[in-house]
Amino acid sequence: MPELSLRDFLETRDILKSNRYLETSLESDTSIVEAINDLLFVSALTSRNDKIGIHPVVFMNSMKNIIGDDRKNPSLTLLKFAVDYVLGFEFRKNDQKLLNESLQDGAGLTAFIGDLEDACQKGDWEKGSRLAAHIFTASDNSRGVLDTMAELALQDTDRNVLFIFHLLRAFQFQAIRRDNWTYTKCILDYLTDSVFPNPHDFSKKTPIDVKDEMIQSGDLSLFSAVERLWYGDYVRIRGYRRELSHWCIRVIGSVSDPVDRNLDHWLVSGNHGRKFIKLAESIVESEKSKSKIVNQLVILESVRALSKTASKEQLAILGARVDQLVNHDYR
Repeated sequence: MPELSLRDFLETRDILKSNRYLETSLESDTSIVEAINDLLFVSALTSRNDKIGIHPVVFMNSMKNIIGDDRKNPSLTLLKFAVDYVLGFEFRKNDQKLLNESLQDGAGLTAFIGDLEDACQKGDWEKGSRLAAHIFTASDNSRGVLDTMAELALQDTDRNVLFIFHLLRAFQFQAIRRDNWTYTKCILDYLTDSVFPNPHDFSKKTPIDVKDEMIQSGDLSLFSAVERLWYGDYVRIRGYRRELSHWCIRVIGSVSDPVDRNLDHWLVSGNHGRKFIKLAESIVESEKSKSKIVNQLVILESVRALSKTASKEQLAILGARVDQLVNHDYR
């Protein structure tokens, strides 16, 4: 009998056995990677819930990055919170149905990526879902549909870039072919009923042109997703950058009051160690609501990513915003 994985316990919603697995089975890099990948997979399996603010896949990919700062000693506090969070959602149970219907009805049917793009652009999501399933099966379960839907989604960058970036990174963490449809169905469900603007023209602006403004008083999670997606290695990167460059010319206003820089902050020194892990654990162990904890963890991970390419002045501001995040009721 094959040994059970964390995915087995998560899919059966057994939180006790899931936590026990984490306590006893993370003995190597391989086991840690497999456990995190299973959590990412299940986060992409969660049913659509328009009442939640941050999608579970955004949260879980953020946790993957923070936990990864010390893979030799993975944080059980963060991993157990992740289990508790993802098991708080229902899971989709009919993903295979759409593929089965495509196999039954699609013999001889020819469909192209352009047909899928047109259907979604026109808001015909029933047709779009059928085309997505047919193209997926006809392309030998490739990720082409996933990448196409990501580019479409970025036509509404403000709403979708955080989800798109983290979904793509969650999938690419291991890029297991048998999981392709789960991630593809996740993005289809997330986007269903969306109304997209028309594709935009390229602009000359890039994320570096708006970085100072966004670090000072902008939405750090959103901008971090924009910046990382811009510099990522993707088949459709030209289309992604076209939409992101358009977003860069529209960056206006602030979501928070500007903060004074802190040149003595540990972010400026560059000696982080397990600091992000410790801060994440303190947020998890706080008495805030679960939704607020998740929101703050995603912001913290965004700061972690931005700090890797920030100047000294930008680090001093990010440090002040981290202190604001941890010490106050910051959203």
